[in-house]
Amino acid sequence: MRKYLIVFVILGCIAGCKQSEKSDNKIIIPIDLEKMHEIDLQGEYAMRICLTDNGNPALVDEVKKILFVEGQYIIQGRNKILAFDAQSGVCKMSFSGQGRARDEFISLWDAWIEGKTICIYDMNGKKILRYDFNGNLSEVISIADKASNYPFQVLAKTIGGYYVGKRVYGSVKHNIELNLYDKDFEFVKEIGDLKIESGIYLGYPFFVYSPTEVLYHRYLYNDIYAIDDKQNVTVKYYVDFGENNVPLNPNFKDEYDRIDFVNNSKKDYGTLVSNIYESDKYFCFRFLCERGKCLGVYDKSSGEAASFVFTPFSSASIIDVYVFDDKALLVTQDMDKTCLTTISVDDLLKNNR
Repeated sequence: MRKYLIVFVILGCIAGCKQSEKSDNKIIIPIDLEKMHEIDLQGEYAMRICLTDNGNPALVDEVKKILFVEGQYIIQGRNKILAFDAQSGVCKMSFSGQGRARDEFISLWDAWIEGKTICIYDMNGKKILRYDFNGNLSEVISIADKASNYPFQVLAKTIGGYYVGKRVYGSVKHNIELNLYDKDFEFVKEIGDLKIESGIYLGYPFFVYSPTEVLYHRYLYNDIYAIDDKQNVTVKYYVDFGENNVPLNPNFKDEYDRIDFVNNSKKDYGTLVSNIYESDKYFCFRFLCERGKCLGVYDKSSGEAASFVFTPFSSASIIDVYVFDDKALLVTQDMDKTCLTTISVDDLLKNNR
């Protein structure tokens, strides 16, 4: 499993059971890859549902992103959106629409929820399409003439209807990575001083923690940034894998160099990627190491960190790991079906006592 970093399918891993510490107002979360808890997905605290469509097992083609809203999981697949009941796993709605017409999309690049609306971003078609929860198209917004010099790759909606966006990599070197856009997706200003390194996309990098704070992480780095309502960008968390940190080599030109380094190394590096999550109780994150796709948890009240690696059913493979409402969600696929297993973070941490 040495060659575990693949450009478009990279996941995260974090370990712990150690006390965190504060340094320069950021919280350092120590992670030990040798002290991860092994969790059986058939254990007493795990609850599993398998997705169905018209009474038949449903295999979602390329699960790219999962959203949880109003008791249903909204899944972004390969150029398709599907909604499943969170209790029964029954498909409630699905839609596609690939094409070049105004009401179609060339590529389903990203999806997010705004109120009772599913928004999808067609980056190649330069438009945003809005659908209701029944899959009915309600609005198409062309962004071909908007922010043409500051195009965005992904967005997170903030207070006041503004969006924080990660910029598309362009030909001009040393572009600022984060921008602010208004409710009509027009560029407002650059945010912070992070410089974009490449156009690589390894997963959704934002999490909206509160109306006044958006979390952001950079691929293959250990810093988690907080963007406040005044667009100040500061490091809030630092996930420390110790001797398993990917080194900050000044000769790395971009993320591709870092990926090549990890792939070609004999050392087991912990790499932090997407699906970050924060509540009043926990900060959670998905990470990757040689043992697979893992979950890290930082308990705010105790200041302790723990990490978990999951054992699926015999022939199943773990596709992704999320956290919603303080519950871990494991996405597994086996033959012709996709299943979702939930375990509360409280129950996971019972292994840490």
